[in-house]
Amino acid sequence: MIDRITTELPLKAVEAVEAGVQTVWSDGRESFFHSIWLRDNCYCGLCGDATIGRRTTRLSDIALTISADTVCIDDTGSLSIKWSDGHKSCFDNGWLQTHAYDDKSRCSRSFSSLLWTDEFRKAPARALYSDVLEDDGAFLEMLHGVRDHGICFLDDVPLDSDALEQLARRIGPPQESNFGRIQDLIVDRSKRSIANDVAALKPHTDEPYRASPPGLLMFHCLETDITDGGGSIFLDGFEIAETLRSEDPEAFDSLIRNRQVFRRHFAGDVNLITEFPVISLDEFGHINGVRINDRVGAPLSIPSQEVPQYYRGMRRLLSLSEDPARCIVKILRPGDAVIFDNHRVLHGRTALTITGRRWLRWIQVKRGDFHSTLRVTAEKLAVPSDLRPLHRGAYG
Repeated sequence: MIDRITTELPLKAVEAVEAGVQTVWSDGRESFFHSIWLRDNCYCGLCGDATIGRRTTRLSDIALTISADTVCIDDTGSLSIKWSDGHKSCFDNGWLQTHAYDDKSRCSRSFSSLLWTDEFRKAPARALYSDVLEDDGAFLEMLHGVRDHGICFLDDVPLDSDALEQLARRIGPPQESNFGRIQDLIVDRSKRSIANDVAALKPHTDEPYRASPPGLLMFHCLETDITDGGGSIFLDGFEIAETLRSEDPEAFDSLIRNRQVFRRHFAGDVNLITEFPVISLDEFGHINGVRINDRVGAPLSIPSQEVPQYYRGMRRLLSLSEDPARCIVKILRPGDAVIFDNHRVLHGRTALTITGRRWLRWIQVKRGDFHSTLRVTAEKLAVPSDLRPLHRGAYG
């Protein structure tokens, strides 16, 4: 199968020029394709199809000086090329438009999320557990909610310790860490995790000290006898980052340009150190991910002249993350669950009063598995699959 966009423009004209082929689309837009790129991506029966990982011709078999002897638009509207090495290629107009790499085309394929609004905070995405588990349409809708807004709440989850893992495996295998494959967050002051205390927990992203932080986090409430407080807090890290960009561009640029050191050290267990920007952008300026967790920030090591605006930006970002008006606060009751993007959504908790036990089960799933399952489910339902590379996450 050849990946292609939904809306296709016919080719109007093609011309072999130095180093490649110039195309003109029916709307007048032009795209240039280098000869080496076209020859390398030929998907004929002899060459295979690189878009689905079935390439048979190797780049090392192609001369860098390859050129097009003749080009034309054939009877099917495709670009037909006879190469200087004698090979013939035919590129469907939809395929060419899908993979055109001029700046306008690449920008149009870059993914941009929907920022949270007051309306979304009042009525965030939610779904019934049974629907998501049993109905592919409801499952895809939940996946789209997480893709677009970074979060979805689930109702009527069975009070079964295996229920969350069953849902997680519908997306991908649980991502294991030094905490284990599944973590039970039970109020117990003898535990070393701050999440097991009853004090308020400020909004943060989890484990930024890992080179690859957890992708999607899933919480399931199995037991609680909270008598006061204990509301789970969720906040859109992309929204507060965009707010900082509009308020103080210099400070925002310092946060994307410089790397923060994060560290977590448990003697005899882990000693994790990594260095990444707090805010990650793609090449078109879209926010791709955030790492916001000042509790595990190690001493900053950046150029001296950057320090004032960096601290100004970081302080403002943390202040925005504590703004109650920007938060969703929900007390998770038995049967409630939530799934959210840890590279985007900050989570925390208000202080709680509890006399017995509070049990949340926690599982994490890799981002790549989530994106793959989203596309595969769309294909299964014959829904146009989103071929854009989705947010790569908080990787700089």
